[in-house]
Amino acid sequence: MAFRRFYRRTFLNRRGHHAGAYALADITTEPGFTDDAQAKRVSARLTIADCGRVVTLDLDADTPAEARNALHKARLLRDIIDQSVEALERAVEDASFSNTRKG
Repeated sequence: MAFRRFYRRTFLNRRGHHAGAYALADITTEPGFTDDAQAKRVSARLTIADCGRVVTLDLDADTPAEARNALHKARLLRDIIDQSVEALERAVEDASFSNTRKG
């Protein structure tokens, strides 16, 4: 089964709020760097931008060890984001911002 390129760009702020905050994920498989015609590599970038600050994470993998490490980093980041969302929800509730809602 061939991997289909994953590309997603989405704006992070709600409509009417400051522009320039976005997330961009771009993941592809490409020919590898060796002479082996079957060799492939994973090219993966995650870019997060907010108010002119931009961070790009490279999660490339050319070997099984690099693939395991890239997956480890991505899963760890996912867990951190999930925990951060939960903490932010509790902080917003604690601050009594009554007009916030999901979505």
